[in-house]
Amino acid sequence: MKIKDIAIKNFRLLEEVKLNIEDDLTLIVGKNNTGKTSLFEVTNMFFSEKNNFSFHDFSQTTYSIFEYCFTIYEAFIKESDDKKKEELETSLILSMPNITLEIQIEYDKAKDSLINLSEFISDLDDSKNIATIKLQYQSKDSLRLFGAFQARKEKSQKLIEWLNENITSYYDIKCYGGDNLIEENFKRKLFSVLYFETIQASRKLDDTKADKNKTLAVGFSDYYREINKDNNEDVESLEKQLKKTSSVLNEKYEKILKELLEKLKVFGVEPHLTIPEIVLQAGFDPENILKNNIKYFYKQDGVQLPENFNGLGYSNLIYLVLKVVSFIEKFKKAAPLNKSETLVILIEEPEAHLHPQMQQVFISQIKRTLKETKEKENLSVQVIISTHSSHIVTEAGIDVDRSFERIRYFSKAYIKEEKRFKVEIKDFNEFKHRESDKETFRFLKQYMTLHRCDIFFADKLILVEGPTERILLPLIINKSAKSLNNEYVSIIEVGGAYTLKFKELLKFINTKCLVITDIDSVDPADKRNACSTDTANAVTSNSTLLNWLPQKRLISDLIACTDEEKFDTDFIRVAYQIKEGGSTYVARSLEEAIINRNKTFFISKYEVDDAEQSVQDSFTLLKGKDLNSKPYDLAPASGEKTNFTFDLMTFNETETKLEWKVPKYIEEGLVWLANNEFAK
Repeated sequence: MKIKDIAIKNFRLLEEVKLNIEDDLTLIVGKNNTGKTSLFEVTNMFFSEKNNFSFHDFSQTTYSIFEYCFTIYEAFIKESDDKKKEELETSLILSMPNITLEIQIEYDKAKDSLINLSEFISDLDDSKNIATIKLQYQSKDSLRLFGAFQARKEKSQKLIEWLNENITSYYDIKCYGGDNLIEENFKRKLFSVLYFETIQASRKLDDTKADKNKTLAVGFSDYYREINKDNNEDVESLEKQLKKTSSVLNEKYEKILKELLEKLKVFGVEPHLTIPEIVLQAGFDPENILKNNIKYFYKQDGVQLPENFNGLGYSNLIYLVLKVVSFIEKFKKAAPLNKSETLVILIEEPEAHLHPQMQQVFISQIKRTLKETKEKENLSVQVIISTHSSHIVTEAGIDVDRSFERIRYFSKAYIKEEKRFKVEIKDFNEFKHRESDKETFRFLKQYMTLHRCDIFFADKLILVEGPTERILLPLIINKSAKSLNNEYVSIIEVGGAYTLKFKELLKFINTKCLVITDIDSVDPADKRNACSTDTANAVTSNSTLLNWLPQKRLISDLIACTDEEKFDTDFIRVAYQIKEGGSTYVARSLEEAIINRNKTFFISKYEVDDAEQSVQDSFTLLKGKDLNSKPYDLAPASGEKTNFTFDLMTFNETETKLEWKVPKYIEEGLVWLANNEFAK
């Protein structure tokens, strides 16, 4: 028995989403503020013993629906025809916004007991093996709710403002098995099927000498509490010894405190009021001893070091593993009346205080534990992890056998008609490109295994060909589009020949992306020979321009392309060399484009210690060369590119009061990328 999928409606950013859950480990990834934490929040709130919902938990899109429902109520009040009143009341009930969490449970009729699940199976078709748990925060009486609003004392108070203060009195949590309302003891029935445990990101950690939080002590005491539920000779021996010690201490307490106790017996504030007889006893709770009295040490070169000396990384790793194992032990050894069919462990951002190696160790440990639990114990345990760590994604999400299937990518899709964003979830089980182009898919897996997977967390992406672009881009962004510094922009070096392999992945995740590439003109008679872009009938050797954007071969056609031809969807744009200012000349490469754009800069002079100096002399590549030469002839050879790049980086623009300019094609691309209005 296992969770197949989870659907959420009208909770904060999650207006209407659905995500499939893997049998073992599911990874929740995505940029900030896309509802990843909300997934955990809504689950914990519905499975809590208390009702903690408030009006703030409703999606903002429901506000207009509440107002629409009030217009139905007003029509109901005015209507005199009973049949029409009944229709309006039905319409009102069906239109009222609800926060919904729907969980589909998949079961095996041959292996699973369906006693606890029976109330959630509404489809009697024998061929079906899905039960549906639907939890809903819904209106108890919509007519009474709007009646109370209409009768409010402060008439100037608007509906949404009033709901914000009063909705909890008129809304409640209901549980359904499919569409059938479960009225009695639904929480007990719910927990008999499914139980959630959570490890939150904001844990109290302490690596000071005071060690007030005793992270590991708490973890070990939790683990003791769970293993203590089983017959364990070591545990029983410990408890017998503690009882024996308590008995000895009781005798000593009585002798030492006898005189004091005698005096206390007759002490009172009134003649006939005395304090009852006092008996002092030693009591040892094994769990509290582990928590408060045992100190944990690490051995290093024969010396025992306290827990806090080993840093937060090790402590947090052990703590996380202990919590997961404790949850599984608790689930495994629960009493029959408290036992659930399936355990789901929610782990929020485990990378907090774990360096990359620790993150990978933790995930590999989780994977191994889940595998052993399933094979040896035959228990249904599923883990859902939200993360911003590329290392965790690499270890758990990019697998030779499973590929990207464990990844659920949370993003914000732009809805043109409504001019707003809406959270959507991309399931990599639906990334069908892996079937149509296995070689490309193999490359992506290999690339992301060897490199950081920032592509899953960035607000925006820039794909570049080589190290020159990657090194200079931070400088170029400061010159052309400073606002990008306020966003998480990932610069990914992919090489000109391999950019095309990212095409389907970029389109699938739908993150705004600028592809910066070179026009790469070559001789039409011999495509192995580079040539100037003004060579007659020159063509491009760039696979991105040939096969993706804008799918043109002739250099003249590429130069003549409109902006619209440089887009693939509204989110992906290519940028390559174009005409600069009034000149008709087009550069072939980034370095050549910089030289072409900055002729005035390179011939400029500046004073240093009352001596005039030339900018040209600050660049190894250009020293002694005629700057009136064609930019193609001045451009660096492959071995000279690094020196030219570092000369640009180290040129002191502040002291010289001279600035080099960004080539126009990159400037235009970055301005587009920085613009958050999604239009071509």
